[in-house]
Amino acid sequence: MSDSATHWKFTVTHYRRPEHTHEAFMKWIVEGHLPLAMPIFKKHGVLEFSLFETPAPLNRALEEEMSKTRTGWDYADFDCFIEYIIPSVEAIGAITSDPDWPAALAEEAEWVDTSRALASLGRVTPYLLRTGEVVNMAK
Repeated sequence: MSDSATHWKFTVTHYRRPEHTHEAFMKWIVEGHLPLAMPIFKKHGVLEFSLFETPAPLNRALEEEMSKTRTGWDYADFDCFIEYIIPSVEAIGAITSDPDWPAALAEEAEWVDTSRALASLGRVTPYLLRTGEVVNMAK
């Protein structure tokens, strides 16, 4: 499934375990998990990694406002999206089978409610760049 002209996005939603605050959870990801994970990501060609934080107060306010016009929508209740831009689908397996990966996940069970994680995989196609340029559309 590798395509050198296509980038893939792999995402995972994370819920913290209830004994932790959102702030402590995010701090653990950034200061505890990522320093161990980042060398593995680089080793296996991850092109971008981002953490999309979704704190409850923001999502409650969003729901309150948007429910006026978007009556059927559900709103995020997880703590964050973890987003990887990867060169191939095979990169996921390479990361998860890396001999150093278990050490990067050693504290995960203490922090993450993995039973509620939601993973997704798809192609990334940009249409509006940060520069304001519109791309990948018929002129």
